[in-house]
Amino acid sequence: MSGTIITWFLLAFASIMTHAIEVNVTGEWRPELGWEVTCSWQTLSNDSLQSVRLYNNGQQFMIYRLEKHGSKRSEVFQTPQLVMHIDCATTKDKGQEGRCVMLLEPFQPSLNDFVYTCEVSGERPMFRIEKKDYLVKILVPPSNATLTSQYQDGSSPTRVMLNCSSSGLPAPTLKWTVNKDKLEADFTGRVWNATSKLWNVWSYLSYTRDTNSKVLCSPEVNSNNEVIKGIPAEFNSAPRYIG
Repeated sequence: MSGTIITWFLLAFASIMTHAIEVNVTGEWRPELGWEVTCSWQTLSNDSLQSVRLYNNGQQFMIYRLEKHGSKRSEVFQTPQLVMHIDCATTKDKGQEGRCVMLLEPFQPSLNDFVYTCEVSGERPMFRIEKKDYLVKILVPPSNATLTSQYQDGSSPTRVMLNCSSSGLPAPTLKWTVNKDKLEADFTGRVWNATSKLWNVWSYLSYTRDTNSKVLCSPEVNSNNEVIKGIPAEFNSAPRYIG
């Protein structure tokens, strides 16, 4: 009987320790700013905050201690591809509740996904610890394709120069189809936009108009062998009637 009680006590103690600190990490892409990742925490009512440690791919890059930094700490770190703006603050006495917000601002194209880890520790004598990982995907789905057309006057049959564009991360691929047949573009280009933090891409296609055809330009992004498609743009190839 005593062994059963001890086992129950140990399981209950382990459960309390496991759920002693609640940590939640969320993230989102903020247009023209970058990725915003937020780590929020809440300790038990009889505990207080000892420290918050932040990691990038397993390497600690910042520690926030309530007794050393007070109720707030802000820092800026730079990597070869990103500027990281960190703001940590407590919202309750003894740091029992608070959050660290990290804004990741890319100043050049980012290449690889990375894992952001937030580890929250309580004070002595228990030193309860909880941590959460968050995968930051270098992925912004392609924007809806936009299409402009310019007729080449005097050509017979009538030819049209089509220009399609989109933006995203990684750089979207623009695919041309007439009905279900694929066409190769005459020219494609891309440029990194420092304001939007995205790739801008464009593609030109010289097309002989056909009254029965539907021309589509479809943007796609390939990320970790996953294809994410944007909304295509369609060219209406019906004849022009001049009044």
